[in-house]
Amino acid sequence: MVMDMVFLVEKWEDIEDCLRFARYILYTVRDIGNGLVEVRVKSGRLGYVGIFGKGDKKLKEILTKLESYGAIRVTKTVPDELFLS
Repeated sequence: MVMDMVFLVEKWEDIEDCLRFARYILYTVRDIGNGLVEVRVKSGRLGYVGIFGKGDKKLKEILTKLESYGAIRVTKTVPDELFLS
């Protein structure tokens, strides 16, 4: 079985530059407790993971940018072979 790899970038600004030209942008927002959320963004083979406080200004900025780029929020993942079973 071959697994595709996602190359994680350290800074939001690094992936933001790529989002302007991306065909598909996917992201998730997960509550990880203690007033923190984790944001994961994927565009092509590049990915970004950030942890923010729920009221963090940077979190709001990122979510606003994602919306402006037409990003799709992923709520759950399921193996393809199980999806229609």
